[in-house]
Amino acid sequence: MEKALLKRAAFQSVALMLGVIMLSFVINQYNSVAISASGNVDILPDTQTEVQNVIQKVPAISKPDDVGEEVAIDILDRPRLIFAGADTDISKDILELLGEKYLVVRKPQGGALQIQLEDLYLTKNLKLTISGIMGKILDNNCIGRVNKEDVFIGEPKYIEKETAIQEENGLFSTILSRDYGNDFVQDIQITSQTDDLGNSILEVMLLLDHVYVHNIYEDEHYFYIDIKSPKEVYDKILVIDAGHGGKDPGAVSRDELTYEKNINLGILLELKELLDKENIKVYYTRIMDDKIFLTPRVALANDVDCDFFISIHNNSNGHSKKINGTEILYYDHEHKSIAVKNMAKIFIEEISKTSSLRNNGLVQMRNDDVLILNHAKVPAIIVEAGYMSNINDLEYLNSTSGQEAIAEGIYKGILRAYEELMP
Repeated sequence: MEKALLKRAAFQSVALMLGVIMLSFVINQYNSVAISASGNVDILPDTQTEVQNVIQKVPAISKPDDVGEEVAIDILDRPRLIFAGADTDISKDILELLGEKYLVVRKPQGGALQIQLEDLYLTKNLKLTISGIMGKILDNNCIGRVNKEDVFIGEPKYIEKETAIQEENGLFSTILSRDYGNDFVQDIQITSQTDDLGNSILEVMLLLDHVYVHNIYEDEHYFYIDIKSPKEVYDKILVIDAGHGGKDPGAVSRDELTYEKNINLGILLELKELLDKENIKVYYTRIMDDKIFLTPRVALANDVDCDFFISIHNNSNGHSKKINGTEILYYDHEHKSIAVKNMAKIFIEEISKTSSLRNNGLVQMRNDDVLILNHAKVPAIIVEAGYMSNINDLEYLNSTSGQEAIAEGIYKGILRAYEELMP
């Protein structure tokens, strides 16, 4: 009996000693990767730390009267971004609100700091405006990014890659691209200006790898910006495009007084009023008279993985004033199990119910004539509302009532497309 007690005590002593050793090791490991942060200490340049999720499993020592079990010690359940030289870690309460991707911006000194976010989604830029700064302003080492287990601080780093592409003539050309790995920020531009009271206003422009949805949180030391894909946040997503814009007028009326770009925008703004009442996230390629190139328009639709991409245009015919009416352009593609032709049918039918313009039906494109349609990876159509070369169509397209009617038809087409094609 006495031997059994001694043996049991020996096992317990060994277990206790191993536990102390393991705890000491864990603390040392944590301290070696922690880079602290604060609003009052300079930040080490080019600091980049990658902290892995760590779960240590310590097997219990088998004892005569006890069954061995594995005990999980949760040391770091998620990456923790800690800037160099400070004494404050990420707020645990806020950490619970953040997803797998987020930004941490170290707050500069200032008594009444304010931050504004502007999503420049067409160029994949996120603009941060921070006001009320006193003293030293931020640099790019004050901006950290977390993507799952990876942590990045400072200037985004990349590896240049060469890709060989065969041209139509059979020759090969080389395209250089940049690989940023898991860092979702690809460029950081910081500018500042100072007011008469000595307060600085800081503008931080972050070029992202995709279009994201952003939520901002803050504590005493940091701003936190949660980064999610649109599909993680919204059930329904549209991209609406007003063709042409800026220095690109599109079709021009015969008297050269009316530009297609303005009619397209007018219809889009009427449509926007209707869609603002719906629980649908809508990305507009433009809501002003801006010049937008073709590639960013379709790139936006593909990047947000929208349900439907609708581009608003108007026609013109230089040979005949008689040709008139509404047409829908489409490719015989299928995306997301949706035949684009079926989508086009819905829209031509609904526009014909609200508009008095002639229904010319569908026009199937066959070659790579229309870049924004052929390169779309989502269901996409172009609504050619009418012919500006026809005097009656032009008068209708130029009127508020005509633009409202066409917008209403597109709106009803959207609702019907969701009901029938994405039930």
